[in-house]
Amino acid sequence: MTNVEEFELLHPVGLRISRSLTEATLLSSFQHEQLKRTDMQTGWVWYRLPTFAESDLVIGISLGFNSGALEQVSLSDTHPKYGTNWNPWSEEQEQLRAKQIGSWLAGNGFAPGTYSWGTIWAGYDAKGGFGHAVVRYAA
Repeated sequence: MTNVEEFELLHPVGLRISRSLTEATLLSSFQHEQLKRTDMQTGWVWYRLPTFAESDLVIGISLGFNSGALEQVSLSDTHPKYGTNWNPWSEEQEQLRAKQIGSWLAGNGFAPGTYSWGTIWAGYDAKGGFGHAVVRYAA
C-alpha cells in the first residue's frame, strides 16, 4: 500500500474534486444543463461533468455520490479518436483508452494502485466493453 495524498483533482471551472465535495457545491459550480444527473434509486446519484481538453486527451468525469457522500470518481479519455458511437469499437482501442487515462492520472501524481485512503484502478472493463479509470474512496 502506497502512502500518497488523498486523490484530489481541480476541474477547469475551479471545482475541487475530493472526498469532501458535496452535491450542493457541485451543483453551484455548473449551470444545471451542464450536468447530466442519474439517480440510481439506491442511494447512489451520478453526475457527468462537462469534458475538458488537456494535452491530447479529452477528460470525461462522472462523480458517484452514495447517500450524499462522494465515494467514486470515474474518468475516461473521451477523445473523438476513439469514436463517438459503437461502430468503430475494438478492444484494442479501449485498452489504449484505459492506458491513456491511467498514464494521465500517474502524471498527476495518482498512479493506479491501493492507497491508505482508497484505490485507483485503470483498465479495460470487459463486461462494459470500455476502458476507463475509477477512484474509490475507502469508507
